[in-house]
Amino acid sequence: MNSRDALFVIVNPTSGGGAGMRMPEHVRTAFVGRAHDVHLTEGPGHAEELAFAAANDGASRIVAVGGDGTVHEVANGLLRALEQDNALSAALGIVPVGTGNDFVKMLPGTNRRRDALETVLDGTVRRVDVGFARWDGGTEYFVNAAGMGIDVEVVRLLGSHRGTRGALDYVVALLRALRRYRPIPLSIRAETHESSRRIMIAAVGNGRCVGGTFRICPAAEVDDGLFDVCAVSALPIGASLLTAARILRGTHVGARGVESFRARTVELTVPEGTDLFFQLDGELREPVGAKTLTIEIRPATLPVLVRELPVATRSRA
Repeated sequence: MNSRDALFVIVNPTSGGGAGMRMPEHVRTAFVGRAHDVHLTEGPGHAEELAFAAANDGASRIVAVGGDGTVHEVANGLLRALEQDNALSAALGIVPVGTGNDFVKMLPGTNRRRDALETVLDGTVRRVDVGFARWDGGTEYFVNAAGMGIDVEVVRLLGSHRGTRGALDYVVALLRALRRYRPIPLSIRAETHESSRRIMIAAVGNGRCVGGTFRICPAAEVDDGLFDVCAVSALPIGASLLTAARILRGTHVGARGVESFRARTVELTVPEGTDLFFQLDGELREPVGAKTLTIEIRPATLPVLVRELPVATRSRA
């Protein structure tokens, strides 16, 4: 078998509260009979470096085994390689081992680990949209969502958490953040939308969920060429808690203080004296001195492996 046909598997051993440490053996068992190379990440940024090199070496299937952060890095490596040479044929496979696993909720055949392993082997390639973020001093892709406001504080709190993180930890972190978070002034501009106010959260969604459980953009699709944008204004604590409960169910659209719209390009600007802190796929970014984050949709850009499952199987995912 040509080495380029081998699966290039990138495993984050720290994902899923350490569950990633057991994944190399699971992968080797699942991929018996198919040439594959397993590479363990050694720290932040390593997955992106591995994916970039693998795509440039001609790998046909690059597999991210980990959580949303691992997927984010592997996708960035693959996309950077495609920027340089769009003739490359690498596709992204995902085996979810994180706790949020937000992006895979949008990809048939990837939401459950067992199904995802099979999808890596026999799935078909589907090109999905990605976001491209620009700010003074940096650029970066994201696959699921970008956000500003209280979700940055939630990411910061979760980053200091020790041990295995579950869906409940996201809820607890949000409740803690609500107690101490102060809404930030933010100007939002898009093709047909412009507003300026103090916000609790602003999310630019390619996918529907953040934090594993919060359906912030419940109608989003990953292949429609548009972002779903949701911004929640500063509200009294009681109303904030009610809105958070509605976001869990995806029923907040149209509620008090909630604005939602769709766009191809979104510009988020903070005034002097306010820090431009944001998250991309749950990865915190705190650029010094930047005031504007510009986010553009890149339609049908990322090749991902998907597989349609029988209805009965999908209902259990």
